[in-house]
Amino acid sequence: MCLTDISGAEPGSKTSGNSAVMDYTEGGHYETDFDASFMSEWWYQNGDMRLVGEDGEKKNLAFFVVLVHQESPSLFYDSETETQLSNLVTFYGLYPYGEDASHNYTQIFVPRDTVENYVGFHVPYLDFTYPEGLRKFYGSALKGYRLDYAYDNVQLNLFCKPFAEKTIDSAAEPVNFTTYEYAYGKVHGSVVLNGKKYKVTQADGYFDHMIPYTDEQLVWEWELHGWSWSELTTDNYQTVFYGVRGTEDGYDDYTYKHLTLINKHTGKVIAEYSGDEVSISQGDWVDTKVKGHDVERPASVQISAPDLNISISAQSVIQLDRSSMEQPVGFVDFMSFQPDEATIEYQGDLEQGSAFYEYMISDWVIFPPE
Repeated sequence: MCLTDISGAEPGSKTSGNSAVMDYTEGGHYETDFDASFMSEWWYQNGDMRLVGEDGEKKNLAFFVVLVHQESPSLFYDSETETQLSNLVTFYGLYPYGEDASHNYTQIFVPRDTVENYVGFHVPYLDFTYPEGLRKFYGSALKGYRLDYAYDNVQLNLFCKPFAEKTIDSAAEPVNFTTYEYAYGKVHGSVVLNGKKYKVTQADGYFDHMIPYTDEQLVWEWELHGWSWSELTTDNYQTVFYGVRGTEDGYDDYTYKHLTLINKHTGKVIAEYSGDEVSISQGDWVDTKVKGHDVERPASVQISAPDLNISISAQSVIQLDRSSMEQPVGFVDFMSFQPDEATIEYQGDLEQGSAFYEYMISDWVIFPPE
């Protein structure tokens, strides 16, 4: 297929060289696409995998991987060389069943005029290559996504083919953001842990592309208290929840709420609920310290809507601390995984499964800007 002037296409626009409709929601964007003073975007993949080693050893492993691109004309600037910079980030979490979770976070700045060497912009596919090491994420929902990721003692060579239809979360308040989700898919490939290779024999996966931005604050994190996100998968169902807490909401109220129920077998959305249709009850609060400051996180959450109830426990928690006392432009993020007994009850039918659950708190809360 020959695409003409693809670099000038507007995000989300549709192009027809013949009668084909092109979807530009998977490629990268610039802050100028949104008239933003600061923007982030990231591509997220998770999976709950059954592995078998070359010697027959069986192992269960859940994971998530995130690759990030950020732009800020004011923050990302090298005054000594008078160079505008782009920020690229990658991080992951591993949840081996019955073992401690582990994670890693790395970032790098590259000259803005070279960022297209690493991210495909305004294209109908994902193409992200991290400048250091073997960390590459590429493909499309139509053909599937490939993740080649090697760091420390971990190597992921995975292929995820989405099965569910695309869903979208989007809001202007309390923060501008849009997330494009391919919530259910199958994962294939291999994993190397501590030099030992395993084949993926069975795995469920989830993919999304999220873009938050601001044109009013130094960073978009200053416009919210934080957010919650969860993805719960059982034999027949999957739910995806997004909740965003505004600056006045505190730890347990949500200005934005959206809950989606999907039929795994057909990939179709069964129901969507939003706003006052969705009730959230968070419990088992855990007090923790972030650079000497007190923050709270819930260790359990129950989310209800007409005919639908879900329940999740944060059983294995990774704490990603990107907060900053010196220049409060970050956050602390609690990403957990529950291997079993997370529940979906729909129209009286109760099923158990596994769940990823994220609870984020912004620097606006931990270190309020003066």
